[in-house]
Amino acid sequence: MTSRRTRLGSVDSACGARRGLTLFGSGRPERSAPQTGKLMRAKTEDFTGAGTAHRMSIPSTSSPMSTSPAARWRPTLRAAVIASAAVLFCAAAGTARAQQTSPVSPTTTEAATVQTTPLDARHTIAADSFTKSADGEWLSPEVAAPFAFDELIYSWNLRLPKGQGFRIHLRAGFGGDDKSPWLYAGYWGQVSDPATSRTKPRFDRGEVDMDWLKMTAKAVSCQFKVVDASTVTLSVLPTLTVVTTDNHPAPEVLARHAAQRTTASARLLDLPFRRQMDSAGNITPNRCQSAALATALEYFGNAVPLEQIVDHTWDPEYNYPGLWPRVVAAANEFGFDARIDRFRDWGAVRAALARNEVILCSIRMKEGECKEPPYKSMGNHIVALNGVTDDGRVVVTDSFLAKSGRGYRCQWLIEDFEKIWMKTKNGVAMVIVPPADFKPPLMPELPPFPAGRAPVTGDDH
Repeated sequence: MTSRRTRLGSVDSACGARRGLTLFGSGRPERSAPQTGKLMRAKTEDFTGAGTAHRMSIPSTSSPMSTSPAARWRPTLRAAVIASAAVLFCAAAGTARAQQTSPVSPTTTEAATVQTTPLDARHTIAADSFTKSADGEWLSPEVAAPFAFDELIYSWNLRLPKGQGFRIHLRAGFGGDDKSPWLYAGYWGQVSDPATSRTKPRFDRGEVDMDWLKMTAKAVSCQFKVVDASTVTLSVLPTLTVVTTDNHPAPEVLARHAAQRTTASARLLDLPFRRQMDSAGNITPNRCQSAALATALEYFGNAVPLEQIVDHTWDPEYNYPGLWPRVVAAANEFGFDARIDRFRDWGAVRAALARNEVILCSIRMKEGECKEPPYKSMGNHIVALNGVTDDGRVVVTDSFLAKSGRGYRCQWLIEDFEKIWMKTKNGVAMVIVPPADFKPPLMPELPPFPAGRAPVTGDDH
């Protein structure tokens, strides 16, 4: 006889179930061929599930077979029904136990998200922690990071006396005596041997890409060296801010070191608009870093002509208008503390705004990747952040949007701005700190979001 069969596999061993009971698709036990001379009887075995014993009858070769066909079927049919019920009960009980006592494991997608969430650590290297290692040369302590890192950004703070300058170098440590060579990381002030070009310093596991160290292997420490390059003797040393990043932390590392999310109320700083234009009225394109810094300085009460800021932010060695450490150091020269930082969530952004700090955001946008952008596309660019609203809008002051008049209180959807800043540029920002007694002008109101606006095309400086 041919029939469809359903095979009951092994039940949870905690239930003590028997394996391999074969049933017809109808749920009835398959009738075995009579075995001459063998006796069968019902043997009782216990199924234990969720602390309760459930009895099930299973045919045994030692029990006598009834002479009635119906009688012969009755024990095995009853056994099959009870077995099926026991299997379902045990499976349900096992699921319930798992839900009560086992932690929920992340799905594959969740695990991948956790593993690819970057993790940042912030370090301050005080000026007085440097020790003299040679004539005109000072070494910082070797800074051990709380977790291994494959990326590092840095900035320096000091106000240099006239005629003084220095060059700065960094190196990464990989454990023990395994260290990178000293890698040139820039200069500040008036140096006696200015260069007009330079290439990216490289070693076998990474390079300093203008203003950030990126590596193919993870380091565990970093160290800096300051070298006097002044036309007169260097009399002050910088305080450094360093952010080390593990771009692919293991889940256990992320769980151990992930920062606590912060909360703060919405706040919109009423930042002034500063155009990429000097005091003579000349347009100076590609000076967004200087214009954003000018916005912050003017907000704090110091309106500085753009050309004076450009003198500090321009890097003649790379022929580049504004490396991150130079923008931070320029803020120092005009009287304000500042630092390099990264922002990964809006709680941290709101906390900085609550301290009245002006965040200069590094952004980049490809055409078509945002829903409601103010322009079609944008290369590397810096904007000053006014704030973020409770209904999902980000407001910035954007020096590029000058002729169109859109740069003052320019609005973005929060999901768009998060994409072009926190994701594309990993939340890099230069944070300008207000004076202690500063009373911030706040934005009194904000018009509705300009949904459906046509993006600006072409040069809008």
